[in-house]
Amino acid sequence: MKITIPQGSLKIEPVAVARTEPVVLVAGGRAPAIAWLQALASSFPVWAVDRGADVCRAAAVIPEIFIGDADSSDAVSWKWLAALQVPSLRYPADKDDSDLKLALQELARQRPGATALLTGGWGGRFDHAWSNVASLIQAVQWGMGPASLVDQAEALFLLSGGQRLTFDFVQLPKIISLIPLTTDCEQVVSDGVHWPLSGVNLSMHEPAAISNRLAENSQGIRVGLQAGILGVYCCWQETGL
Repeated sequence: MKITIPQGSLKIEPVAVARTEPVVLVAGGRAPAIAWLQALASSFPVWAVDRGADVCRAAAVIPEIFIGDADSSDAVSWKWLAALQVPSLRYPADKDDSDLKLALQELARQRPGATALLTGGWGGRFDHAWSNVASLIQAVQWGMGPASLVDQAEALFLLSGGQRLTFDFVQLPKIISLIPLTTDCEQVVSDGVHWPLSGVNLSMHEPAAISNRLAENSQGIRVGLQAGILGVYCCWQETGL
C-alpha cells in the first residue's frame, strides 16, 4: 500500500486486507494548514468529525459525510454542510464513545479494511490526543488498514508486527522517533537514520528510540518489526506544537 502526503510518499507492506484506500478524517484538534489539507483532499475522500466541519469549511474542502454530536462545531458549518447536502450522522453529546471512535466504527462498516488518515488530531489537551491515538490503535486491531495521525508539522504512523514501512521524503523531517504502542515491540529494524536498529526489542516502559534523525545524505527511512504495534513518528516543525 502506497500513500502520498505533501511531505513525501510512504509504503507499508504487507497489508492483508481487501480495501486499503485512505480516507482522511478531519477532527477538531489543531487545524492543519489550509494548503496542506487541500493537497491531501485532492487525492483522498474526506470525512468531517464534529469540529472538523469548521476546519473543512475554512479550507473549502467538502467532506463526504459529517459524523459527531455537533457540540463543538459552529452552527455556520452545519448550515454550510446542509446547503451542500452533505450526509450527516448525528449523535447525542452524552455518549460513551468519542466522535472519532464513532467515525472509525462507521468507516469500518462502510469501507472494510480502509486506511484512516487522521488530521486535526494533534494539539490541545493531552487526554484528547492520547484518546485519538488509542482509537486508531483499536481500529487497526479491528482489521482496518494501517492508520496515521498526520498534519504538516508532525505525523505518527502505526506499524503492526510483520509489516515494513518505507518513507521517501520530499520534505526532510527534523526528528524521527520510534514509539512502542504495545507493551513490547519485537525485532525492530530501522535504517536511513543516524542511529539504526537491527533486531532490537523495544518496550513501552523504556523510551529508548526517540529523537533520532536522518543519516547524512539520507532521503528516506525504512522501519519494520516482527510483533507489536510501533508508532513511527516524524516531526517537521517543532515550533508551535
